[in-house]
Parts: sequence; C-alpha cells; structure tokens
Amino acid sequence: MSIYKELGVNRVVNASFALTRLGGSTLSKDILKAMEEANKSYVYMWDLMKRGGEIIAEACEAEAGWITSGAFNALVLAAASAMAGKDPEKMRRLPDTTGMKDEIIIQRANRLLVYDRSMEVPGGKFVFVGDERYGCTAELMENAITDKTAAIHHALAGSLRPGVLSVEETVKVAHKHGVPVILDVSGMTYPPDILKKYVKMGVDVACYGGKYVLGPNSTGFAIGKKDLIEAMALHSFIGAEAGPMEQGGYYRSIGRGYKLDRQEVVALIVAFKKWLEMDHDAERFEPAWKRARYIMKSIKKLPGLQGVDLSFRPASQEGCVYHTLGVQLEFKDKTPQEVREIVLSLREEDPEIWVRGGGGTGFGLNCLIMLPGDEKLVVERFEKVFG
Repeated sequence: MSIYKELGVNRVVNASFALTRLGGSTLSKDILKAMEEANKSYVYMWDLMKRGGEIIAEACEAEAGWITSGAFNALVLAAASAMAGKDPEKMRRLPDTTGMKDEIIIQRANRLLVYDRSMEVPGGKFVFVGDERYGCTAELMENAITDKTAAIHHALAGSLRPGVLSVEETVKVAHKHGVPVILDVSGMTYPPDILKKYVKMGVDVACYGGKYVLGPNSTGFAIGKKDLIEAMALHSFIGAEAGPMEQGGYYRSIGRGYKLDRQEVVALIVAFKKWLEMDHDAERFEPAWKRARYIMKSIKKLPGLQGVDLSFRPASQEGCVYHTLGVQLEFKDKTPQEVREIVLSLREEDPEIWVRGGGGTGFGLNCLIMLPGDEKLVVERFEKVFG
C-alpha cells in the first residue's frame, strides 16, 4: 500500500507542470541520499546556508548568493533589504516603513499576480507605471522614481509580453538613479547558462525557485549584488536566529517564519550542482519525448478524439518550452466549460490525471515531469474517457 493510500488521499499523475499544488518536482535518488546523510547529524545553519549561497553564486558568476524557502521568500527578503538594509532598528519595524524608502515601482503590464504580493509583505508600497495593455516606456518609469523609491520590480516567466520595458532597459533607468532592480525569474533555469544572464545585465537581485533545478518545492535561491544579498541573509530566518555573530534576536527580521530544514538546504545545493552538470538531452528530454510519442500513438485513433487537433509541443520534438514538452490537444468544437469538464473527469479516479492548462478549448500533456510508467496510466485513462 502506498503512503498516499494509507493516508486516504489520491496519488496524482503529473502531466501538468512543476506545480506547487502538486508538490513541485521529483527528487532524484542521489538528492534523497544526500538528505538522508544530512539527517544523521546537525549543522550550524548559518554556515551551511552561507556556503550554499557561495557555491550557487560562484556557478552563476554573481557577487553573492543566498538560499531561501522558495522564490517568493527570496522576493520578500530582497524587498525588505532594499527598504531597511542591514539596519537592525529598521528591520525590527518592518512592515512599518515610516521614514524609509518603501515604494516599489512595477509595470502594470508586467505583473505576476500573487507573486508580486511578496513586495508588500515587508511593507513595500506599489507604484504602478504604464498601461495594462500597451505597456510602459523608459520615460514613464523614470518619471515615477522619487526619493521614496526603494526598488523596481520586474518579473519574467517565459517570453516578455509586448510593450513591457525589458530587463536591460529597466536596469539602465534604475541604475541611473541609484535604484536596485529586483527580478522574479523563478523558473528561468534552462538552459543552465541563463542563470548567469541577468546578473551580468546588472540586476541587483535575481530570485529563483528550487523546484526549477529539480530541488525541493520548499526551496529557492537569490543571486546578485553582495551588499543586498548580505542584507537578505540578515533578514532571513537564520539571520533572526543567529546572524553572522550568533546574536540570536538581534536581527528581529520579518523573514523569521520562512524556515528551512538542513536536509532541504543540502538537497537544493546537490540539485543545483546536478542541474549544471547533467546532460539534459539524454537524462530529461529523450525519455520525456519517448513518453510523448507513446501517448500520441496510443490516443490519436480513440473515437472520442476524432476531430480533435493533436500536436507535439514543441513541434520540432526537440528540447522543451519553459519546462514543458509533450502532446497538445485542441478541441475545436467544444466550449471552454466543456473542456474544463473533460479536464476534471480525468481526475475522478485514483490515480488522478492532471493536465497542463485547460482554461480554454485545449490542454496539454506535459511528459517532462511524468515519472516512468506514468504514460501508460495516462493512456489507460484516456481510453476510458475517450474510448
């Protein structure tokens, strides 16, 4: 009996994405082994997290790095650092930012809703610029900068939307006025060299999710300018607990609640190093494309899918598109609500089958995140639903 069956919850076949709601990523055997080894003894967490940040920063050619409990936490700590710096009195007062620089400029057309709320957690006040539909200009952004501006926030998830001021242009405007840029690039980890891209552009803090390097869902990391990253360390849970001088309670930081286990930190470091060293084509893409082709061959003649457009994504059957590769289905003769009902019907048995998308008239089967053998379970469920 599986642990999930024992607990009375269904297992999920993840044909969707490295979704937080599905537990993020699958940890490899060597990562699990490292976690088991870390569990056998204790460690001074400040030393472990500091060393982990150094390893990540060196690989990314950044001035400094720090490990966090997810990309959201990295953004919280970055915003707190931009407003309060390393000043212990200011740190104690957050989210009360009276007398501090606390304005965070953000483009209306460049919002990742929910995630940019991280800027508000330590007391940041949004200053919106540009238009939701038509984007923003450098002039509009520059005009919004005042003596209260703490940072400019930028978000990237895949390709940049039309009209949005680019990262390079944002950095140019911000640094002209001595303002830091905090970048949410949580999933921009492939190809691995992209991890160097934004700090080389001059971004002050770039924030990533650990699940996007196949680490634990609960982890993340930030890289960037030394002064801000050092401040983030003080604002973190271990900064509040100890700090560099082992002064527990001296830095009464707002990040105290974002705690990590030693096992999670070790897992993130091992996963990060493995991500840089692995042959992604051989270890990730080839097995996933084999699953995708098996699914396509098995479902394309099902009666309930006649008239449905089936295609590979990406069409080249090589690589991936933002951590996604597999089979795309487009139901030309169904409404979004009807497609939504199909998506939900795939979740009605144990294991549940979760697909990618489903908010319009189509959805995808992301084979990159599936486990070996999951493709057969997907086909079996499709035969029941569409056979």
